[in-house]
Amino acid sequence: MLKQKVPWNLKEVLSVHVLRLIIGLLLVRLLYPLLFNATSFVIELTDRLVVLALVWITVRKYQQNLDGLGLSFRHFGRNAAKGLLAGIVLLGVSLYSERIYTTVLLLTPSQHPLVVQVQDAATLPQLAVPLFLAGLAAPIAEEVLYRFFTFLPLKERWGLAGGALLSAAIFALMHFNAYWLAEIIVIGVGLALLYYWTGSLVSSIVAHSFINTSKVLMIFFGVSWL
Repeated sequence: MLKQKVPWNLKEVLSVHVLRLIIGLLLVRLLYPLLFNATSFVIELTDRLVVLALVWITVRKYQQNLDGLGLSFRHFGRNAAKGLLAGIVLLGVSLYSERIYTTVLLLTPSQHPLVVQVQDAATLPQLAVPLFLAGLAAPIAEEVLYRFFTFLPLKERWGLAGGALLSAAIFALMHFNAYWLAEIIVIGVGLALLYYWTGSLVSSIVAHSFINTSKVLMIFFGVSWL
């Protein structure tokens, strides 16, 4: 379990989330059009890199050993295995919730750009870009931002349950999709608790990656879960 306290505060957390949006808009809407026609891959990758850079800049000034906060490859195999098992469970929760949306609540989702890319992919090489973004880039950047950077100070302020729920709510809201809101909150809570109980960000990254990768492959191969 995570016991070490974090030195950054909620004001810094808020600043990073706001700066992420501002810098992303400036780059994608103002700078990139002057230089080149940015593809969806460039836009998505830019967001991930901005997130990692902002968190790194904020955290590094404290010159703290981050092993105690789960940023370590110690016991990698064991933590990855726990993440895989949790990912299987959370994937089931995710698929079941989507089934409820479409069959009981009769809701239709608005497609995420990455989902559209997967649907448009006709070959495995064409699948490589959305698979990389969803299966690797997003899990790493989002677990660093929402679990490591956001969840920990929220947990210290409002306790484990409050921190997990609030960080998951932020995680869901930042996806800007009302259809996925409840599902992402549940998954976010699960990832936060997994991170806390294992004491390793590796576990939540692996779980997140398994969920995203599984969904990408299911869409590509036409496997229906609805």
